[in-house]
Amino acid sequence: MNKRVKYQTKNRAYTSGRKIAVKGAVLHSYGCPQPDPNVLVKKWDDASVSACVHAHIGKDETIVTLPCEENTGKAARGWHAGSGSKGSANNTHLSAEMTEPATIKYVGGSNWIELGDGSNTKAHVLATYKNAVEVYAGWCRRHGLDPLADGVILSHREAHARGIASNHGDVEHLWSKFGLTMAQFRRDVKAAMQGGGVDFGEDVTVTDTSGQQVNPLDGTVTVIYNGEDGLNLRKAPAYTAAVAEVTKAGDKHTVTGISTDEKWYRLGSGLYVSAVPAYVSFKATEAQKESTSGTGYYRVRASWDKPDSQIGAFKARENAVELCRQNSGYRVYDPDGEEIYPCTGAPALPMLVSVRIDDLRIRKGPGTTYDYHKKTGKPVYTGKGQFTIVKLSDGPGAKQWGLLKSYQDKEDGWISLDEQYVDLKG
Repeated sequence: MNKRVKYQTKNRAYTSGRKIAVKGAVLHSYGCPQPDPNVLVKKWDDASVSACVHAHIGKDETIVTLPCEENTGKAARGWHAGSGSKGSANNTHLSAEMTEPATIKYVGGSNWIELGDGSNTKAHVLATYKNAVEVYAGWCRRHGLDPLADGVILSHREAHARGIASNHGDVEHLWSKFGLTMAQFRRDVKAAMQGGGVDFGEDVTVTDTSGQQVNPLDGTVTVIYNGEDGLNLRKAPAYTAAVAEVTKAGDKHTVTGISTDEKWYRLGSGLYVSAVPAYVSFKATEAQKESTSGTGYYRVRASWDKPDSQIGAFKARENAVELCRQNSGYRVYDPDGEEIYPCTGAPALPMLVSVRIDDLRIRKGPGTTYDYHKKTGKPVYTGKGQFTIVKLSDGPGAKQWGLLKSYQDKEDGWISLDEQYVDLKG
């Protein structure tokens, strides 16, 4: 991890010169899909901004923004926690904001959905977790803190529960889908103080869609995303592509094409913007409308009678299904409003299923974001055969997940029940 110092010298948290006696540290995350720590570091270096943390933690770097590493037990007072019924952690705790992946979208409060295939989101979350462990271990060493002691390291959510912060859900709202907890984080910080490291047992390969085909499309988009960080314009149709510019709410752009996965519009400038309906509004030219007359869209919604819950509309059925598979609780509807994915109706449990492939991995939770079981460092597979499922769950990466009977005590053995792998009829 690259670490550098860029104090927020214009922010009033810095210019006030106020100090605190450090008793712990609170961990936050942005609450918006912004993976670049430099964006909010730059924006918060302003006297009009009422927010300032001691560090911003990204996937590849950490930026220290308030003096916090003196060996005196003192540090600059940040503005990060707000207040609760028993005061404010601003007066006692250091703070860091973790960046969040570009491949998520908030759909209300701290609830979010996956926009990609889950690989980029997982890679980002695991990387920032590791970097946060390193940062908090350093703070605890320098200030003589025990990370396992009560109240020393807290998430924003935990600080609120103690009455010393405003009501936020971070960081657990992001971590829970990956099996990460604050209890484990504190243990990992303790281990890092003693020379240990974090090992998730696997490398996450991020899917790169930058080379996909772009099909002709004529129209305009208006940016409706109103986040303070703006909407990124990228050099290729992929979340992994470099950001070339940032566009703001109200900006209009000419559209000349759409990517095969229907997640990116190609603009007249040659750059690409997300096609997420909550971010941009597309309007086709009259000629484009005429050329596609009679063709409908497959829509991804929580339910058909809740159009505001729609998170995508696609010409290709497989693109709609792929988005739905990454987000539990959503359904795909055909142009006539008929639900086509996932199947309705819950089967009786326990049930017998037949696995048709040799290499179906057994995961520790219902989703591809959970680690898989290993033996001598290699993945554990079910192998072909019949297995008893005792519990069902939604989760990213599959239409539905099933808990194997042999793992029911700890509920830590799940397999995908997608039809390409498993015959649900036993």
